[in-house]
Amino acid sequence: MSLAPYLHLDELLEDRRAGEVVAVPAATLHHLTRVLRVRPGDAVVVADGRGGQAAGTWTGDAVSLTQAPEHLPPPRPTLGIAQALAKGRKVDEVVRQATELGVDRITGLATARCVVRLDADKARRAQQRWTEVARAAAEQSRRATRPEVGAVTDLPGLLAGAATGEVVLLAHPRAASLVAVLGATPDARHITIAIGPEGGFSDDEVAVATDAGAHAVGLGSSVLRTEHAAPAAVAAIAALTGRWG
Repeated sequence: MSLAPYLHLDELLEDRRAGEVVAVPAATLHHLTRVLRVRPGDAVVVADGRGGQAAGTWTGDAVSLTQAPEHLPPPRPTLGIAQALAKGRKVDEVVRQATELGVDRITGLATARCVVRLDADKARRAQQRWTEVARAAAEQSRRATRPEVGAVTDLPGLLAGAATGEVVLLAHPRAASLVAVLGATPDARHITIAIGPEGGFSDDEVAVATDAGAHAVGLGSSVLRTEHAAPAAVAAIAALTGRWG
């Protein structure tokens, strides 16, 4: 039996009840009727991107809830990635894969060795595009939560914005073992892994980050491409911290 279509809404479900009708975004309406060819009466599942999820039926232009919404909180510790800017749509693919793997926050990162440079307008448009990529990936992977996509920042900005109890990791070849670092920080409430560009983080960036309390960590014995490092790190951290338990 095939799974019912999974839709993300633009409104919260927490106060909704069985029998209520909820609207769907215009883009979702088009996808349902023209691509998936869902017919009135077909079963669907809706989520609000903040952990709320409910079963329903398609009415033809909206969803009628057949059960009261349930809340599915994200696993702990929460997990974020800060991905260095890269050519083409490599960051789009990182956003897509990281969302499917369950990451909670995604930030574009401007570093010293980034070839790509974004002015304020381009950075804003990139953030908007990544938000839409994350939404589509959350629907595809049937996640009740969508990751927060933050504004593009630099390494000092990332470090300055770290919350109390947050562990910031820098992926860096031949650095300390990821397993060892996570084992030494068992009480972390949020973990952020920063991924550098193809040339990696500069020595000055690593020094600034570690002086600010971040940890340089290795991701195995091989050097990964920038678009492959983030998904690998997210998967490893999720397994090591029990997020997949």
